[in-house]
Amino acid sequence: MGEKEQTPAPRKVSLREKTVRLLDLPADGVARLPKVELTGDRELYLENYKGILSYGREEIHVDGGPWVLRIIGQDLEIKAMRVGELRIFGWITSLTLL
Repeated sequence: MGEKEQTPAPRKVSLREKTVRLLDLPADGVARLPKVELTGDRELYLENYKGILSYGREEIHVDGGPWVLRIIGQDLEIKAMRVGELRIFGWITSLTLL
């Protein structure tokens, strides 16, 4: 029997996000949306994250609010963690939004 592919339900867009789009404002600062910065394959900087869901040397899952960021690599380490800021070092081979 044929299986149907399930497509994920579209995520709800908040009033804050709609306002940012309408006024053409920088989303990361105004709407407090997550911002990911990758430097080469060795360093990842993340702003406005909600929390760490799982942590290991080869895989880290971070709650970004509207999505989960899955970081895969080798020798991954959280080097700095402050309120709303996270810095991860190691050999980063894959980033996936879930």
